[in-house]
Amino acid sequence: MILENFNDKINLILCAAAVVSMIIGIINHPHDILEGMIEGTSICIALAIIISVNSGNNYASERRIAKLLETAGKLEVAVWRGNTAEITVDSTELVVGDLIKIENGKKIPADCLMLEGQDVECVEAELTGEPDAIKKTPITKDNYTNGALCTLLAKATVNGGMGKAIVIAVGKNSLAGAITEKTQQKEEDNRTEL
Repeated sequence: MILENFNDKINLILCAAAVVSMIIGIINHPHDILEGMIEGTSICIALAIIISVNSGNNYASERRIAKLLETAGKLEVAVWRGNTAEITVDSTELVVGDLIKIENGKKIPADCLMLEGQDVECVEAELTGEPDAIKKTPITKDNYTNGALCTLLAKATVNGGMGKAIVIAVGKNSLAGAITEKTQQKEEDNRTEL
C-alpha cells in the first residue's frame, strides 16, 4: 500500500524535490550540513505524512469492502430439520438432506430437488449465462428422470413462485462450487506460469 502512493506523480515530484533540496542545501552550507538539510527534511516529513494518511485510508477502505463482500455473500435460509418448526440458518450451515423454503427474489443456497411448489421459475444466468427464467416443477415418480426441471442450482435466483426443496449438494460439491473451484485453479495456474 505504501508503494502505491508512488504511482502518484506529485509524490514522485515531492521525493525528487526533497533530494534536490538536500543536495543544494549541503552545497550552500558545507560547514553546517544540518542547516542545509532543513528544507529537504521538511519535504520528506510532509511526504511521509501524505503517504501515512493515504495508506491508512486505503487500508480502512479495503477492510470495509472486505466486510461488505463478506456480508453480501451471507444468505439466511428457512430450514426444517427433524421437526416441524422452521428455523433460519446461514447458507454455509446447510447440509445434504435439509428441507429448505424457496421464495421469490431469493437465491438458491445449494443444489436442490424441488419437492413441492407452485409457479417456481429460476434464472440461472450466474451459472449458465442464460438470462431467461426456467420453469421448475416438483419431482414426482412420473418425472424423476427429467432432473433438469426438478433441480434447483445453487446461485440461481428464484424469479417467481414458492415451495420447498431438499438439499442434494452443498459447497464445492454443488455445480456452482465446482465451477468456482475450477476457475480459481485455472487462475492460480495462470499466475504460476507468469
